[in-house]
Amino acid sequence: MTDPGHALGQPYAQVAVDTALTVSGIRFADEGATGEDSEDEGWLQRTFHYGIPAELRGQVRPGQLVWVPFGARQLQGIVVALDDTSPVAETRDILALLDPEPALSAEQLALANWMSTRYLTPLSAALLAMIPPALQQRATMRYEALPGGDLAALKPTARALYDLLIEHGALTAAELARVAPVKTWRPHLRTLVADGYVRETTVLTEPRIRPHKEELVRLLATDRATWPSGRSPRQLAVLELLARCLEGGSGWVRVADIRQQTGASSATVRALADKGLVAIRQETVWRDPLAGMRFVPIASPTLTPDQELVWQTIAADLEQPQGHPFLLQGVTGSGKTELYLRAVERVLAQGRGAIVLVPEIALTPQIIRRFGARFPEVLAVMHGALSPGERYDQWRRIRSGELRVVVGARSAILAPVQHLGVVVVDEEHEWTYKQDQQTPHYHAREAAIERARLAGASVILGSATPDLGSYYRAQRGELCYLALPRRVIGHRGVIDQMLAENGVTHSRYTPVAAETLYADLPEVQLVDLRAELRVGNSAMFSRALDQALGETLAAGEQAILFVNRRGMASAVVCRDCGYVSQCPRCRLAMAYHARPPRLLCHHCGWREPVPEICPACGSRRIRYLSAGTERVESEVLRTHPEARTLRWDSDTATTAQSHEQFLSRFMQGEVNVLVGTQMVAKGFDLPLVTLVGVVLADTALHLPDLYSGERTFQLLTQVAGRAGRSVLPGKVIIQTYQPEHPAVQAAARYDYEGFAQAELAFRREHRYPPYTQLVRLEYADGDAERAHSETERLARMLNERIALLGMYGVDVIGPTPPYFARARGRWRWQLLVRGLDPLRLLRDLRLPLGWRIDVDPVSLL
Repeated sequence: MTDPGHALGQPYAQVAVDTALTVSGIRFADEGATGEDSEDEGWLQRTFHYGIPAELRGQVRPGQLVWVPFGARQLQGIVVALDDTSPVAETRDILALLDPEPALSAEQLALANWMSTRYLTPLSAALLAMIPPALQQRATMRYEALPGGDLAALKPTARALYDLLIEHGALTAAELARVAPVKTWRPHLRTLVADGYVRETTVLTEPRIRPHKEELVRLLATDRATWPSGRSPRQLAVLELLARCLEGGSGWVRVADIRQQTGASSATVRALADKGLVAIRQETVWRDPLAGMRFVPIASPTLTPDQELVWQTIAADLEQPQGHPFLLQGVTGSGKTELYLRAVERVLAQGRGAIVLVPEIALTPQIIRRFGARFPEVLAVMHGALSPGERYDQWRRIRSGELRVVVGARSAILAPVQHLGVVVVDEEHEWTYKQDQQTPHYHAREAAIERARLAGASVILGSATPDLGSYYRAQRGELCYLALPRRVIGHRGVIDQMLAENGVTHSRYTPVAAETLYADLPEVQLVDLRAELRVGNSAMFSRALDQALGETLAAGEQAILFVNRRGMASAVVCRDCGYVSQCPRCRLAMAYHARPPRLLCHHCGWREPVPEICPACGSRRIRYLSAGTERVESEVLRTHPEARTLRWDSDTATTAQSHEQFLSRFMQGEVNVLVGTQMVAKGFDLPLVTLVGVVLADTALHLPDLYSGERTFQLLTQVAGRAGRSVLPGKVIIQTYQPEHPAVQAAARYDYEGFAQAELAFRREHRYPPYTQLVRLEYADGDAERAHSETERLARMLNERIALLGMYGVDVIGPTPPYFARARGRWRWQLLVRGLDPLRLLRDLRLPLGWRIDVDPVSLL
């Protein structure tokens, strides 16, 4: 016989709750949920069993947001599974459903579980990362003074708090914080609650974002003879406007448009409605970040033979995915984006969806226009620069299946795309795909591979300079390697039209008969700044770069000057011979510290005094490298006053709109010299750029980071690829004090294979990724000594644990301060755990507050 309770639905739900939640400024201990803890899940994947009340049986589903009691609080939770039984006899019930529709799909729940395991992050944090902030309601506590009690027994601060509550009435914690007599009021409030002087109750906050509604108006009295006499001029203007719109067929008109065109207020419109002359209704309106953008449809170009060969392989996988992600290595300008577009087009025809990731918000305007021209009706964008309302509405439309193509930065991989068919990760080597600012610290490339596996979808990882880890995996057969070795300029007719529209003369361009045009990668010239100094040129620009810049401006073409500002804290370099102080143990550049003066390896902690003379050549011209975009722009205007410059960096481009405006100004020719940081090195297709100058390659080259050589090679190669993207020939000039450095030499030759083999040999010798895995443990504290001692304590504990578990292939490096030893007033110390499986050592380790775990860090700075 069927259990009547079970017939109504399973009686228990496993709920992930953010138990470390900070409520209104008061941090509570993890007091548990009266025995519902599912300890068999492990603390990272911990869930809590709750009963499903009879009125909700059959309605509760995995992925839904719910309110649950937790200790003395009420918290938001996410249902991750339903159960027939509970591991404990007594459970508390779910209080309410926040939304009848699941916020997360089964695929997203599985992805969150993978993120929790892979990146040692609480499951609740991984789940919350997939939900727009608008849905993340929280509870706050309200405090009310109770009459009676022995007030004389209260301490002065507690008495002052009690009197405030008597005077003001019930207050939330946030309101109390504004009027409290001392900063340390919280312990006194807890005492008042515990002793019965104050009552605390839970108050649920209202959603921060709701669906946006607008009022629409339609004319009812179509016969002007029925309009009553004595109308005000504003009322008459409204009626006339609505009559014209009705005759034109539009009918309903937005109140905002009426106000703009007639000056009438909402009260005027309502007065007409009261007289029965007009009808008013509300309509939900999407907050669309693409509103106002015009997409010009374009036909798909004919594929080149190289593209066709790659496309046939990708197309076969789209029909029947084999579970092997593609690594598409294509030189800059080889036509990777066209293959992305075709892949998306194919899955849309199959009734499936797509996610396209780009590494920077700065890249989204250009790629949105490319995808919007092909898929304007189903395109969504997801990135951090959206307003909360825009993000909420985009999420709702994606979840409903209305929008099936999502283009965006890192977080777009978490979007609720239905029936996912393909995931594209453009510029897959970029370190910005790693979320290192907040929990969970996931890498979007790895999350893309896992999500595609869960969905049975294809994955395309594209780059001209693949991440060495991806390249290594392709060599091992874990990724399917595809190549586009030739740069495609375009089709002859399109190029002629583009040049004519931009007023570019054909003096440097001879049309050819071939329909599809190819080009060699631009010539790269290395300039030895040591030689410039020897002939008396101490200026920022070498003679070669200064001359090339003048010729470019005279020809009516454009230039990009690249400055890497990440090198603001300098390495020590000899300006005569190029010697750079390196750690003898790690072969990484040592950083200069002024207090006390010393050189320090931020990888292993090796220390040396600052040299007064060069150990290699005896020169006294030891300098600390630094460069900045503002100074470079000033130098351009000083040496070439005819230049029209634009500085593009994090100081000037503060919004997503800034990026689009800067790109538009540059492409329309308002600017002919673009001075920028890393964001100008990525992905842009700028056909009138014929010169790229790297002002100083060494700043990135000598950062004390395991990945500095790889990062430098990638940056130089990528920024070089911005030149010569049309029939106009391009040129690249790289200024450096170390032209003989392997990364610089390889970039100048576009020799990815040679660089990869040399760098991988170094990594293998020193047991660095991809041959091992790294986990970074960082501790921050306002007290420098406490930060150091806490890190040493954990290092001892981890080494003891390694010995106990017999994990002799795992070692602990450090403690050592990171390169930026102090951030936001807190001192930082770090440990690196290295080995084939360091997660085994750390998986059950519960670190106290102040610690941060970063699995597979992309930077050690």
